Amino acid sequence: MTPPKDTAEKSARGNAKRGKPPTLTEDQIVDAALTIIRNEGLEALSMRRLSRELGRSAMAPYWYVSDKRELLDLVARKLMSKVELPDPDSGPWEDRLRQVVTGIDAMLHDHPGIATVMLERMLIVDRRLMNGIMDILQSAGFEGPEVFLSYATIHTYLFGRYQVVEIDTPDPSTVNPSELEDTLAKLVPHLKNLRGRDFFNFGIDTIIEGLKAQLANKRKKRRG
Repeated sequence: MTPPKDTAEKSARGNAKRGKPPTLTEDQIVDAALTIIRNEGLEALSMRRLSRELGRSAMAPYWYVSDKRELLDLVARKLMSKVELPDPDSGPWEDRLRQVVTGIDAMLHDHPGIATVMLERMLIVDRRLMNGIMDILQSAGFEGPEVFLSYATIHTYLFGRYQVVEIDTPDPSTVNPSELEDTLAKLVPHLKNLRGRDFFNFGIDTIIEGLKAQLANKRKKRRG
C-alpha cells in the first residue's frame, strides 16, 4: 500500500535530516526551481524534479525546504527581494507606486507561475513590498481602511491578472468578420496595434487615476 503523499514527504524530511547535509546554497535551489518553472511550467516543479535538476539525491532539497509550498515561498521571496522600493522623497506618490508595481510585474512576467504564490501568500512571502505600497498610499492621503481597500485593488490586478486566461487575440487578417458579432467584428482590427504592455499600462493608469479620483472626492467631502 502506497503511503499518503504528506506522510511520504514527512518521512523523506526525517531521513534527510539524519543524513549528511548536502552542499547547496539557497541561490542554487532557487535557480534550479526557476529553470524548471521557465522550461516546464509551475506544475512540473516538485521536490523530486528539483533534486534531478540539481543533480543531487532525492533527499537533498529537504535539508533546505520542507515541501513544495515552502520551496515556492522561497523562490517568490528571492524574486521579490530584487524589487526596489523608491525613496519617499524621490517623486510624487503615483510615480513611486507605478515604479513598484512595474518592478513586481517584471518579475512575474519573467517567471510564470510565481503570481499564483504571491496572490495567495503575499503576507507570508513578502511583507516588505506590501508595507512599501501601503506607505505610498498613506503618503498619498489614504487613511485606515482606505489603505487596505486601495492595496487590495492593486494586489488583485497585479497578481490576479495572471490567473485569468489571456484574451485570445487572433490575427485580424485570418478572421472572417461574418463569423463575429457586429461590435466585435468592428473592433478586432484594432488588436493588431496592441501589445501586452499596452494592456498592463492601461490597467495601472486606470487604477492610479481611480485612486486620485477617490482622494479628490475625499477632499471635496471634507470641504463640503
